[in-house]
Amino acid sequence: MSLRTKFTIYISFLILLVILGISFSIFITQRRLLLKQLEGSRQNIYKDFTYTCKEALVVNDEIQILNTIRSIIKTHNPAIVYSGYISPAQIILISTRDEGHEDHFRAHIYREEKPSVRDFLSPKNEKIREFSTPMFISGEYRGTIKAGFSQSFLESEIKKGVVTLGKRVLEVAILSLLGGVILASIIAYYLNKPIKALAKAANEIGSGNLDSKVSIRTKDELGSLGKTFNEMAQKLKELDELKDSFVSSVSHELRSPLAAIDGYCDFLIEGFNRNMPREKQEKSLKIIKDATVRLTNFINNILDIAKIKAGSFELRRTSINFYELAEEIVSLFDSLAQQQKKKIVNQVEKILPNINADPERVKQIVTNLIGNALKFTPEGGEIAVGAKLEENGQFIQGWIKDTGPGIPADSLDKVFDRFYQVKDGGMKKPKGTGLGLTIVAEIVKLHNGKVWVESDLGKGATFKFTLPVYKKEESA
Repeated sequence: MSLRTKFTIYISFLILLVILGISFSIFITQRRLLLKQLEGSRQNIYKDFTYTCKEALVVNDEIQILNTIRSIIKTHNPAIVYSGYISPAQIILISTRDEGHEDHFRAHIYREEKPSVRDFLSPKNEKIREFSTPMFISGEYRGTIKAGFSQSFLESEIKKGVVTLGKRVLEVAILSLLGGVILASIIAYYLNKPIKALAKAANEIGSGNLDSKVSIRTKDELGSLGKTFNEMAQKLKELDELKDSFVSSVSHELRSPLAAIDGYCDFLIEGFNRNMPREKQEKSLKIIKDATVRLTNFINNILDIAKIKAGSFELRRTSINFYELAEEIVSLFDSLAQQQKKKIVNQVEKILPNINADPERVKQIVTNLIGNALKFTPEGGEIAVGAKLEENGQFIQGWIKDTGPGIPADSLDKVFDRFYQVKDGGMKKPKGTGLGLTIVAEIVKLHNGKVWVESDLGKGATFKFTLPVYKKEESA
């Protein structure tokens, strides 16, 4: 069953429940109103009857009383079954709705000392409600008047009114239900349409079409979902492109050193038979060693990413003098920087407090950032390593600044993404696999620090990170 059908059925069911609830409430209310109205009308009829009889008794006009008794029967037939009067001398005047039935009700015409109301069944099993009122004029008893109203007629009138109302309510209910079903179907269509579009686009993405997008222009949750879906699709496309770039870079990173190792191994083997000079052997072995180191570093990066993703990347924190660590790494890179006609300097303050971190991982952070800076800094450029204590005194902020081409503004928040490589900024082709900065960011986060980059395009970039200050109580 489709979502549209389910939604239509669900809404229709809710509308039906609402209609039934409203209808029941209307029936109960209308029945009470009709009962109250008919009983009020009966009270007024009996009140007028009593008033007219009392006026006749004031002038001792029994003929007028008899006419009043007959008139009320005639006027309100079939609501009144009988009416009567009994004088102090036990003279009974009676009139009935049905001719020839006076004797059935004559026994009910007797003297009363106070007003009363009683219910009984007539010989025809008709429900009767009898009202009795003793008549006193100037404190003197002048007789009793009575009127028997048909309760069966009252109930039948109520039933007729309810039935009539029921027919109208049923008509309105049917029209409302049809309208509700149509409206629910229309709403379901407009709600289901973007969902179907999302499902179709999701299937296309699952089939490999990462250019698939949805066009949902509403400003509600579905519109927000469509926007998020498009952003997800764009991100997947970017990741797919990064994956392709990574595969290409990995192929290059593996092929180049392996080719060098393979070639120089053959060269050495041939050289043994030709008495190759020692200098050439050392040079060949040095190239093989460099290629091996390059492969080792590359594999270590892959393993580090896998450990970070698996949550098994361990830290062994201790107290570290950041100046000494920076000085050591700058010394290691100094000869390479000179070979590339670049300058690298240590600007870390010597008086900084120690940091609480894993020394090998901090070296990895600084090494990766300096190596990245060397790749992008042109000849004659400078790389500076610096650090300072943040104002809160809880973290030391370190940075590596270069004088390279800089990073475009739209890439600043992406450079730490896995496999991402800046393709602008004056570089013809990205260098490396795009894992170095990702590892830096993950290691900094594991130390509860943060990492970011600032750059002016054409003026270089500054990679900054924070690491926690070492506290004596943390070693306890």
